[in-house]
Amino acid sequence: MLKPWLRRWMADTELVMLLASLLVIFLLLMLLGRVLAPVFLAVALAYVLDDVVSLLVRCRLPRTLAIVLVGGGVLVTLLFTILAVLPVLSEQIGRLVTHVPQYVQSLRALIQQVSSEHLDWINPSYVQKAIAAVASQMQTWGSSLLSFSIASIPGLMTLLVYAFLVPVMVLFFLKDKQQIIDWGSQFLPAERNLLARVWHELDTQIGNYIRGKFWEAFLAGVSMWLVYWWMGHEYALLLGVLTGISVWIPFVGAAVVTLPVILLSLFQWGWNEMFFYAVLAYGVVQTIDANVVVPWLFSEIVNLHPVAIIVAILIFGSLWGILGVVIAIPMAALVKSVVSIILERRQVITLKK
Repeated sequence: MLKPWLRRWMADTELVMLLASLLVIFLLLMLLGRVLAPVFLAVALAYVLDDVVSLLVRCRLPRTLAIVLVGGGVLVTLLFTILAVLPVLSEQIGRLVTHVPQYVQSLRALIQQVSSEHLDWINPSYVQKAIAAVASQMQTWGSSLLSFSIASIPGLMTLLVYAFLVPVMVLFFLKDKQQIIDWGSQFLPAERNLLARVWHELDTQIGNYIRGKFWEAFLAGVSMWLVYWWMGHEYALLLGVLTGISVWIPFVGAAVVTLPVILLSLFQWGWNEMFFYAVLAYGVVQTIDANVVVPWLFSEIVNLHPVAIIVAILIFGSLWGILGVVIAIPMAALVKSVVSIILERRQVITLKK
């Protein structure tokens, strides 16, 4: 029963080569995904900076000089981040970990006050159990964050190595882009029309997605940081960084970051007008991001249904952790493109019959 089906599909050599090539790519990612994480980061940054280099080239600058200028700007930004931003971020994380027990007590007192004054219809024993569960969970999160901070100390050397390797790889990706593509092409099958089609679609859509998400994350994070810094929020930089990171995880990211924004603002200002201003500012930044920044940055957004995006985040996140969550949408776009080609080929085969 399988022989006619296999004979019919195996006769489509290009489709077989496409599926085999993609299988090899997936296996490499499965086996070496974590090791190659700096390479993926360098490729993403090269996508972002290639537009800046192209803009300078259109302004009549030689490409080599444009690459040098962009590389110098990236190096200055990296040094500023390491010397100025990271110490402040580390200080805010340490302060948060130190104040976790105090925040737990404040949250417990607030919940007891609200339940006694406004929620008489709720069983007090249930309220006490909920308070105990929330307090225990916050203490667990604080301990995990502290242990993560201590455990990450040996990894600082690795971080410094990556901070050197990634800019170097970005420089070579920008300088020798065509040579690297030509070198990689020699390992692909000779009959690669379908593979070239998939590559062209992904290069356009995913390149636009990476560039758009980078600038969206930068604008959202910096805006959130500046607004909370102006308001005097003691965790302004931390919440700005979390907001920028949340942009890379559609739907889930914004929902997860909303809770720290509300809780940390509540702990600092209490149940007063400054707390409501802080929550309102976060809502305004998210609204502007969704309705102004995203339509402006994404000219050719990856056309995926929200359910497909969530499923992709769950699947690739379980396979490759944080890296899988970040690359979930590009990988989902790849799967969608391949499935579309398979369906087209099936229709051709059906018509031939």
